Amino acid sequence: MTKEINEWTKMPSINSCLVQYQREGIGLVSDIAKHGCAGGVSGLTYYNETTSFYNQHETEIWTIISDAADAAGIANGLQIYNICKNPDSLTILKNDLVWFAVEVAAQHLEEELRDPVTQQEVPRC
Repeated sequence: MTKEINEWTKMPSINSCLVQYQREGIGLVSDIAKHGCAGGVSGLTYYNETTSFYNQHETEIWTIISDAADAAGIANGLQIYNICKNPDSLTILKNDLVWFAVEVAAQHLEEELRDPVTQQEVPRC
């Protein structure tokens, strides 16, 4: 794990992490939004990385989970079950919650970057 890969995960919010991830050329937010984290996101691949990310962004992760549950009209517990059906450990649960939250944040960030009229991606600097 290189310093460059790890540093983007230390930003104060998940959105700022994603912006930094793309700004540093590590990967594309649109890829996370479309394909999720399971295919591999540098800096969120290993359990020690996702556990560290979870510990830093725990409150925001739970807000994203709660908002998703509310949007789906289900209880938080059912939302958690939908995210991680059979966690064998707290580490695996944290990993799956991180991936879910990062994927949702990436999707929201991509929506914000779309032109509200044409639904086309707004050019970035």
